[in-house]
Amino acid sequence: MKIVVGVLLVINALLFYWVAQESNQEDALLAEMSTNMPPLRLLSEVTPQIQSKQITAKQPIIEEITVDLSQKPEVVEKSPTRAVFLELACYSLGPFSEEKSVKSAASVLKQLGMVTTHKSETRREVSGYWVYIPPLPSRDDARKVISMLKKRGIKDFLIVSNGIKRNAISLGFFGTRDGAQQHQTRMKALGLNPILEDSYRETSGFWLDFSSPNTPPLPESVIDALQSQYDEISMKKRPCLK
Repeated sequence: MKIVVGVLLVINALLFYWVAQESNQEDALLAEMSTNMPPLRLLSEVTPQIQSKQITAKQPIIEEITVDLSQKPEVVEKSPTRAVFLELACYSLGPFSEEKSVKSAASVLKQLGMVTTHKSETRREVSGYWVYIPPLPSRDDARKVISMLKKRGIKDFLIVSNGIKRNAISLGFFGTRDGAQQHQTRMKALGLNPILEDSYRETSGFWLDFSSPNTPPLPESVIDALQSQYDEISMKKRPCLK
């Protein structure tokens, strides 16, 4: 019994010594680590310094921008695009004596982008403008007016001898209305009362009709070439058929 108790005491003493040695080694290790390691700081103490260095070294300073939201943005209104339509004017070219001639002229206009139609017909056209004194009751009355015209220095006149205008006094034919109107005004200034009337003629042949937005409708060189080849033709404006 004494032997068992002695063995237990020896074992307890050995255990106590071993635990004491382990504790001393841990304390020594901790002491060594505390001397070699840098002092510890809290994250709250380190973060402001790091942020300050990063902003100073790498990030540019951002200026404060203020926006006035009370002002409404300016709205620029664009006017809608409008289509522009060119106004076409209609013309007739002729008369041509033969159909092959009007077809040849049509091919020239087609090369210029014109759409043409042609046909054979008799047309009544204005050939000029006539200024005249209306028919007098008799030829003797017409002669008296002639005598008065001579005294006033008028030399261009003619007594109409037949037709519905018999005993009228012709004062001249004019190719343009403006020229006829000016002559009519001069005659009125001498105390006369002349009439201005369109003069017509009927012509038969082939006519070439076309339309164009241009003024003049055809280049002058083309008109001159056609008129030199077909000397009886002319170009006149006509009403556009709808």
